[in-house]
Formats: sequence, C-alpha cells, structure tokens
Amino acid sequence: MTAIEAAVVGVVVACTIGLVLAIAVVALKWAHRRRVHSHEIRRREYLRMISAHVVQSGSIPVVSAQEAEDDAFIDAVIDVRNTIAGSPDDALNGLVDSSGLTRRQAGRLRSPFPLGRRLRAAVSLAEIGDRGAARVLLAHLSDREPEIRIQSARGLARMRYVAAIGPILARLAEETPAVRSMLAEALVAFGRDAAWPITAFIRAHHKDPVITGIPEAARAIGTIGDSEVGNALSELLFEIEDVEILLALIESLGYVGGPHAVRPLRRTLASEDWRLRAKSATALGEIGDPSVNPILFSGLRDQSWWTRRNCAAALSVLPGGIGWLYDGLISHDEFARDAAAEALADCGELAAARDRVDAGVSRPRDLQLLNYMASPGMVFS
Repeated sequence: MTAIEAAVVGVVVACTIGLVLAIAVVALKWAHRRRVHSHEIRRREYLRMISAHVVQSGSIPVVSAQEAEDDAFIDAVIDVRNTIAGSPDDALNGLVDSSGLTRRQAGRLRSPFPLGRRLRAAVSLAEIGDRGAARVLLAHLSDREPEIRIQSARGLARMRYVAAIGPILARLAEETPAVRSMLAEALVAFGRDAAWPITAFIRAHHKDPVITGIPEAARAIGTIGDSEVGNALSELLFEIEDVEILLALIESLGYVGGPHAVRPLRRTLASEDWRLRAKSATALGEIGDPSVNPILFSGLRDQSWWTRRNCAAALSVLPGGIGWLYDGLISHDEFARDAAAEALADCGELAAARDRVDAGVSRPRDLQLLNYMASPGMVFS
C-alpha cells in the first residue's frame, strides 16, 4: 500500500469515526429529550393524582412500588409539598407513608454508591421534609460527601427537628468555609428554635481557637431576627476578643440588639480597629436610636474612610440625622464634609433639594448642599 493509499484510508476511517460519533451524539440528545419529555408527562399526571388526594383523602388507589421509585413521582410530591409549605397536610403525609417513599430514599442514601443516586436521595428527603427521615439524615450529617451533609442539614431544618441543632453546630468546627456557610443557612431555617442554642454555642466556645464557625453562627442569629437574644449577645461584646467573631456579633446586633445594644456598640465604635468602628456605625443605624447621633457625627472625622462613610449612612436613616449631616457640610474637616455630602446624595436629599429649587421653594441648606456638590473642592473621601 502506497503512502497515498494509506492516507486515503486514514481519512476514510477518520471520517467514518466522526460520522459515527455525530450520529451517537444526535441519538443521545434525542433519547435525552424523549426521557425528559416522558418524565414531565408522568410528573404532571402524578401532580393531578396527588392534588386530588390532598383535596379528598383516599381518592386515588394505592401507589405501587414502581411508582414510588419513579423520580417523576418524587418530583411531584416535592412540588405539592412546596406548594403547601407551612401548613402540614395529613393527606400528603399519609400518601408519603403508604408509598414507602421515605424508606426507599433512605435506603438509597445509605447505599455506598453511586454518588449521583445518593445525592438525589438526600435532596429528595430534604425537600419532602418527612420526619420519618430524621434519623437517617441525622446520621448523614457526617457523611463523606459535603453536599450530602448540607442536604441532610437542610432536611432536618425543613422538618424543624430541633434535636439536630446541636449536631449541626458541632459540624461547624469541622467544615470548610463554604460548607459552614451552607450549614449556617440551615440553622436559620430552624427559626427562633435555633436562636438560644446558637447563643449558648458562641458563649461556650468563643475562647477556643480550635472551634471554627462561630462567626457564621453569630450571623445566623441576625438573620433569624429573634430579639429575645439581643441582651445576651450585647453582653458578649464585653467578653469576646476575636475580631471576626466581634464583627459578626455587631452585624447581628443591628437586627436583634435593640436599645440595650447601644452601650456596647458605642464602646466598639471607639475601638482601635477600623473594621469594628465601621461595622458598629452601621449597626447603630439599624437599631434606630437617635441618641447616638452626636457620636456618629464625631465619626465623620474618623481616620478610616469606611467608618466615615458608615457613620454618615447611619445618620441618613436615623431620626434627626439629616440635620447632623447638613451640619457636617460646614465642618472644618474636609473629609467630614465630603462624607456628609455623599450620604445626603445617597439618601435622596440632593435630588429633593434640586426639586425644591426648581419649584421656587428652596431652603438655605438646599443651596448649601447644591453649592457644595458643584464645588471643585470635593475630596471624595
């Protein structure tokens, strides 16, 4: 065989292989579309069946083992569960129990492989939120796969299985930052039930350098928004030295601290660490107590740009704070003037001043703000 013949054969073989691969790709895409279409048809049928059962219990025949194994049936159950979230339905719970769905998915989760099937089972159990799966999900909080640990925590939170709050908090010390963040979101889903356990966790472990996840736990309290723990968190500001934990606590106190948090936040506003000063200013603005206006006004002259900016932003939302910002425009400190002007612009005062000038009803301080904003002396702190 000559070189030319060999080359021709090679080209033919390559073209044949390419054609076969192209046909295979087209066939796989076609099969996938058919599978997705079939799945959707079955899911809609199951939705009609389950919805009828929820409206009138016993209106459907017993679910077969084959149907209970069908991913379309599981998706339909999840859809109905999410639709009626917040109001447990006995008919749906009975259907889940009678179909053995939880038991079957728990069996999949316990199997050593494959990962995709185990993960699908964990997600299904988390979304369904059947308390019958609590023990298996609790056991898999320490699963070798991070995503399964996350889904287990989500499922336990969805069913409000409060006995899992402690184990989830304990997991925070052993996880990567990404997983810790997801576990903290699960703690938030427990609502007020998790507020005091998290507070106790912070109090017990904030001095232990080995225990991680305390900042995430502290932020979770702020997201939960339970003001009853505000006093306890405020007291912790006098005890904790770790800056990252303090930042998280200060952030949460802005949402749950109330008036009792003002005193410790005034203390952290005077900290040597600019991060604590800046975060404290924002938290004081969130609390909404106008008694801090003078100290926030003083913060307009802070050495840190973030602290000046946050003090000005806090004044813009506090009762009487706008007047203090206008006073800042005539400060001897150029950075204080700039911070005040930027906050007045951000909160809408600049636009309102322009409208009043255009309408012929301007006030002296409107012209003061407009002249300052038009001046070349702004330093953009």
